[in-house]
Amino acid sequence: MALDRATLAAAPAAYFAAVDRKDMEGTLAWFADDARLTVQTAGLTFEGRDGIRGMFEHFFGDYSTVDHRITNLVVDEEAGKASTEQHCPHIKVDGTPDTVNTCNFFDFAPDGRFQRVVIFIDAASPLRG
Repeated sequence: MALDRATLAAAPAAYFAAVDRKDMEGTLAWFADDARLTVQTAGLTFEGRDGIRGMFEHFFGDYSTVDHRITNLVVDEEAGKASTEQHCPHIKVDGTPDTVNTCNFFDFAPDGRFQRVVIFIDAASPLRG
């Protein structure tokens, strides 16, 4: 069964809410077991939930505050995809502000989890392996 537009549109905000809470299990619940997350602008790819978990462990550990403010959303219901643009005023654990703008492209598995996520960041990537 194809995912409807409302489901595709709501998923990114719910996912970013989990990320912004630094809720590891809530964040990983959005990814299919064999998902792939690529930070295109940094040349990084993380495979499966274990690989993605490692990336988020570093990200959550490097930042005291994580904030994704969605400024644009595009949904392709027929293809089962959504894309977002966000402004991200994060704060590192040492108190240094680290603001980036990003675009995320989400391909959904039939169960509503992310099969593939591609991220573009307009500055040095706060995401690492």
